Amino acid sequence: MRKMSVIRTMAAAAALTSFTLLSGCGGGSPDAGAQEPADRTGGLDRCALLTDDEVEKAVGAHDGGRTGLENTWGLASCRWKATAAQVEGYPDGWFDAIEVGVFDEEPGKSWARQEAEGEPVDGFVQGALYDSTWGQLWFNCAGDRFCVVFVSTASGDKREQDAVQLARLVDSRLR
Repeated sequence: MRKMSVIRTMAAAAALTSFTLLSGCGGGSPDAGAQEPADRTGGLDRCALLTDDEVEKAVGAHDGGRTGLENTWGLASCRWKATAAQVEGYPDGWFDAIEVGVFDEEPGKSWARQEAEGEPVDGFVQGALYDSTWGQLWFNCAGDRFCVVFVSTASGDKREQDAVQLARLVDSRLR
């Protein structure tokens, strides 16, 4: 059963990536909070939804954010990766990261809503779910969009707190 779920997820991710490529989503790194969340082509710039300082508070010094196929959600997300391990003893090759996904077109929205798992989050957007296994906070955002904030840290001490705080910022900037 788990194997079919993985195959289904991989197929959906491939379809989402293909769709995103065809829809011409933008990317890049914002100046710290100085940019509106829209790129030069008029599409949503997911990397402008958080400032460098906001990401640094969660993962330390980072690469400035990138949108690309190597991200968990491809061009539908922006990932900020730490440039150094924050704690001695992290697994080899591990760097903390923050990723924000915004699904604003089909089939991405439907796929993301089906993938959302976790426990309800009190005091945030109604229906928000936090998956403590993966550090992912899924929520409805800005009209009929669907968002996820992924806090990928080796230490789980502040993972949920960081996810909620960053999700609040993303939600407020998309409204």
